[in-house]
Amino acid sequence: MLTLWLAALLLGGWRLAASLRPQADLSLFLPPGQGEAERLLLNELNQGSASRLLMLAIDGGAAEERADLSQRLVSGLRESGLFERVENGAPGNVDVDDQLFRYRYLLTPPDLLQRSLSPAGLREALNRRLADLSSPLPNPLSALLPRDPTGAYTALLKRWRPQSGMTRTAGVWSSPGGERALLLAVTREGGLALARQARAVALIERLFGQLDAQGAYRLTLTGPGAFGVFSQQRIEAESRQLSLLASLAIALLLLLAYRHLPYLLYAALPLASGLLVATLATSALFDTLHGITLAFGVTLLGVTLDYPVHLFSHLAPRETPAATLRRIWPTLRLGVITTCLGYLVLVTTDFTGLRQLGVFTLAGLLSAALASRYLLPLLLDGKAPPPPRGGTWLQRLNRRRGLPALLLAAGTGLSALSLFGGHPLWNDDVAVLSPLPASLLEEDRQLRRQLMTSESGRLILLQGDTLEQLLQRCEALRPQLDRAVAEGLTGGATLPCDLLPSVARQDRIREAIPTIETMRGRLAGALEGLPFRPGAFDGFLDDLEASRDLSPLRFEALPQESTLKAALEPLLRAGHAGWLALSPLRHVDDSEALAARLETLPGVLSVDLRQETSRLIGGFRQTILRQLGLGALVMFAVLWIGLRSPLRGLAVLTPIAAALLITLALLQWRSEAMNLFHLISLMLVLGIGIDFSLFFQRESAGEESDGRTLHALTLCALSTVGVFAILGSSEIPVLHAIGQTVAFGVGLSYLSTYAFWHRPHKPRPEAAA
Repeated sequence: MLTLWLAALLLGGWRLAASLRPQADLSLFLPPGQGEAERLLLNELNQGSASRLLMLAIDGGAAEERADLSQRLVSGLRESGLFERVENGAPGNVDVDDQLFRYRYLLTPPDLLQRSLSPAGLREALNRRLADLSSPLPNPLSALLPRDPTGAYTALLKRWRPQSGMTRTAGVWSSPGGERALLLAVTREGGLALARQARAVALIERLFGQLDAQGAYRLTLTGPGAFGVFSQQRIEAESRQLSLLASLAIALLLLLAYRHLPYLLYAALPLASGLLVATLATSALFDTLHGITLAFGVTLLGVTLDYPVHLFSHLAPRETPAATLRRIWPTLRLGVITTCLGYLVLVTTDFTGLRQLGVFTLAGLLSAALASRYLLPLLLDGKAPPPPRGGTWLQRLNRRRGLPALLLAAGTGLSALSLFGGHPLWNDDVAVLSPLPASLLEEDRQLRRQLMTSESGRLILLQGDTLEQLLQRCEALRPQLDRAVAEGLTGGATLPCDLLPSVARQDRIREAIPTIETMRGRLAGALEGLPFRPGAFDGFLDDLEASRDLSPLRFEALPQESTLKAALEPLLRAGHAGWLALSPLRHVDDSEALAARLETLPGVLSVDLRQETSRLIGGFRQTILRQLGLGALVMFAVLWIGLRSPLRGLAVLTPIAAALLITLALLQWRSEAMNLFHLISLMLVLGIGIDFSLFFQRESAGEESDGRTLHALTLCALSTVGVFAILGSSEIPVLHAIGQTVAFGVGLSYLSTYAFWHRPHKPRPEAAA
């Protein structure tokens, strides 16, 4: 039997290892959003330009050497195909978009166009062109000079790219003091698609290592995608170390308790079976399995280790393993059912990731329980291991249960009072769980300012019934935003109307373009004394005249390959209720003052994506808590039916409620505000606590039977508290939150159910399976 079971597990594990590719897209664990604006905000978090941005800095060596390394790094990254664009400020070939070039005057702000076409503006522009032609540095747009002497097309590109005003040293972007070279790269995939981001990060690090074989330079890499990869790597590395330590601790505990080496293997078989079935079921229902589901699900299924422990500890000297399981199975089965009801709540949520976690846990719990019930006894038949250790000591301790009961009553009362002490119980800000060091986050803020990039999570949201209305509101917003920049409230933003003016504005611009006769006279005056040949700028005059006959450029008329459409699509969304636009802000220094200035305009909101995400998660948490309340009522109904008494059902749940209350108070006393990870961890505590309470509330079959029950539950509590205490020692906030919550909760559940333990004088025979 053992051989067949092991063979089935090995075969299933081999097949899974060959085919399973866990997903790493964190968007599965984000709320779906209830309206178009919310969905747009979440899409920006997942796929927006700010989420796809990677920022690089190179330190060390001389400026010219850094610039050369920067150039070679840019060339290698561009050739990889993993990036939408890679830039370091060096001049290069520029592909001219014919449509954009033709409409360059209609896309220029009216005041700027009038100034550039004035006699003084023309003279100034021609002098700049002479200086450009005299410069030894290459100018990729010099071929456009005869048709665009005012540099309208160049100015258009610069308005799209705020980095055009950055400091340059040795021909490439640099920090203001010139001591480091700066680069930016935009990946093709969103920042939450961690597998693809990991390939991009690995390529950058590998290529930099090859180019800097001597290790003379230092690379700094920041951005949402890089942070996600670094966080995942750190969590995985620390989880492996802590899991190994926890496994060794459990193995040592089982050996000390049972003094029988095969029990280590037998105890692991139901857990391994549960993991295999859970992985197969989740992959079949969702087509893919998220890495977080797999990692967290394995942690939640740790409760299944209690099933074989109950069997080992309850074995009586003259009783077969099958008979022992028939005796304890009704209680164990009821515990499994009530635990599954708790995780059934996750299956009903709108989070794909949490639905996966719910299915994974349910499938694993049920299959592990059935394996313990029907397969595990077959392995133990005919084997007589030594009696477990510690029973005598526990029986002596059991005669002194007054102190735990008094402490529990006092702790419950104090905890209830402390929860109304004014401290916030919940914290829905996921940023507090970041495992990244503060120094790296500060480096990211500095690089964003130096590269003049948008701040992650700070946005302007524009709304309009039509695209034309949205663009007109955007044009009304532009002066207000410019004043906010001048006052130092923000570094600004690229708005949709900066790229595509409204139809009304294009009409006004077209009508304001001077006639060709007027422009010919102005140009002749501007050319006096300059060494340009006669007729050199006839193409410029023809283009201006052609612009007077152009129809306004509309978003829906842009070809798919258009540069303008590619720039606008990330900003604009058409919905059922109208049009929405999101423009990421470059650094924000005073969010309240900025919101007060901008939100006076119709259809304009200043959005903090971090706050909005926290609000959405808070709403989801409220929904989960309501569903858990309904689940608790269903649990009570199941306990009522299973125990045939509402009072016994209350007796099972009351000590668990006390333990959860004290756990919440302990977390508050340690300044641990609750989040979703705490909530899901408390669900695990609830399942384990109900298992404890059901066994403690079983009607007694005698002192010897009570001793075996106490031994089993004590061992279950010690193993769980020990494992999660090890996890809680982690400096990574997520692991620390899970470990600390479960260790506190399970330890208190054991003490509270132990304090409530009563042993009726008349035993009631338990039903067979």
